[in-house]
Amino acid sequence: MQTFSWTGDQHAFLDSSDVKRFGNLVLGRLGGMTKAGQTKNEDGVVLFTGEDWEFVLLMDAHHSAESARLVSETFLQAEPELRNACEAASAFGQVPAVVTDQLSQPSFLEACRNSKGETACLFVFRKDAYIWWLSIGDCLLYLFHDELAKMCEFEQNTRHFYEWIGQQNAWSLHVPSYTTGTRQLRKGENRLFVTTDGLLECPGLNMTGQKLYDLLGRMNDNAFVQQLLSGLESHLVRDSCTFVCWTIDISEEGLMPSDRSY
Repeated sequence: MQTFSWTGDQHAFLDSSDVKRFGNLVLGRLGGMTKAGQTKNEDGVVLFTGEDWEFVLLMDAHHSAESARLVSETFLQAEPELRNACEAASAFGQVPAVVTDQLSQPSFLEACRNSKGETACLFVFRKDAYIWWLSIGDCLLYLFHDELAKMCEFEQNTRHFYEWIGQQNAWSLHVPSYTTGTRQLRKGENRLFVTTDGLLECPGLNMTGQKLYDLLGRMNDNAFVQQLLSGLESHLVRDSCTFVCWTIDISEEGLMPSDRSY
């Protein structure tokens, strides 16, 4: 059982990359290159792990890291409640309820109004052979598996612009704006990957789901994260980049068509 949190105002990692492992989670960070004009890092991450589950919160803020810090502190304070939800038999009902309840608290919404800037937020929860995610903004979740790759399925969510948590807040709209989903993992090796959009925006790298899948298929999670960071540095990426990769091996058969024609 582990807990980790970080925001870019604590350590910017400008011109330097960092790789850390927390259980089966591998975290990669690069603040961007000063030669390309980068001066700050506004990303953030919160990681909770349990015996058979992981909870990842990835953030990509702008104007300042203040909104990412606010979201991080809010969910760190809610850690006991969130851990209880993750451990529950009805976790896939309770975890979404805890997340949406925290985002809806009047005190949190007031703090958002008084913060400087906004942050994209991607929440991902994995337990047993299932994942749940909630996305506000433009961070991405990938699921890499051979069966899905044959169908050219990699991204599990879509980047959405003009959505944030913070001073301008998608959760304070009359109807909150976000996307969410729940997926069954496939039998065998499932590789999960979440990233801020700095990886996708890096000039010359042209990273796609297919390219990520091909690269990941040749190496373990640590080497994959290090390879991505090296590529970003060599291409003089300006935007901050933060990502988490982990592998889950599933023994049970995934849902298949009745005629088994796929």
